[in-house]
Amino acid sequence: MNNKHPKPVALSELLDQCGRGGPDNPVVLPQSWTQGRTAFGGFSGALAYHAASHIEADLPPLRSAQIAFTGPLFGTLTAGTAMLRRGKNTAFVQSQIFGDKGLGLHCNFIFAAPRATAVKTFDIDAPDFPPLPGAADLHSGPPQFFTSNMEYVGKRIDTSTKTNRLTRWIRLKQRAGLDPMAEILCMCDSLPPSVMGLLDQNAMVSSMNWQINITAEELATQDGWWLIDSHTHHADHGASSQYMSIWNSRRELIATAMQSVAYYA
Repeated sequence: MNNKHPKPVALSELLDQCGRGGPDNPVVLPQSWTQGRTAFGGFSGALAYHAASHIEADLPPLRSAQIAFTGPLFGTLTAGTAMLRRGKNTAFVQSQIFGDKGLGLHCNFIFAAPRATAVKTFDIDAPDFPPLPGAADLHSGPPQFFTSNMEYVGKRIDTSTKTNRLTRWIRLKQRAGLDPMAEILCMCDSLPPSVMGLLDQNAMVSSMNWQINITAEELATQDGWWLIDSHTHHADHGASSQYMSIWNSRRELIATAMQSVAYYA
């Protein structure tokens, strides 16, 4: 994986290759979807979800996901799925992604049908919403890095400003034919771990696990723009804990998340 000018490949094309997973549906990881020596976590999570969502034809919508980044993923990727339990309204599906070095991602997905409820609450502080980006403001990453598939304003992170909170509008360049849920899983992990805002530029970080809960019924936004917010609320002993959220252009909450991130500084 040393091509300086790899050809961009749409996420939807790679998900179609994966299908419902298994050895007959391998996906060769493009360099343009990597970060360092592994697949971008949002991509591998979307791949695992896609395979899980095709295990049965009548699954309800995804409500929650537990994702463990167990090792580096590269080379030829295959997804393995298993139905853990299927009830009247809820299905628990396990999904794993294997690469050239074996298991790299282990996920539990919870699919659940909506139910009428008398109890509702909303108790989350919304981030500051900068204006939606204009065409002249857009930047992207180098072709050999996963951010080449995305557009955003300025830098994803400015290491000259010490902060434990990162908030950015980000979108995928190629969105046609893409499952909105796979897009959400991919984009929700598109910011660097927010602990990086407190570290020196050359410090290493590694996401360990990820819990994400889908809060919205409709997954839609203007021109593909999602506001991603990441807030490190604790860091010590080489491990940080961060809260995350994703919002649409109407300032509606789409999903909440939490990650454990190892850092080496």
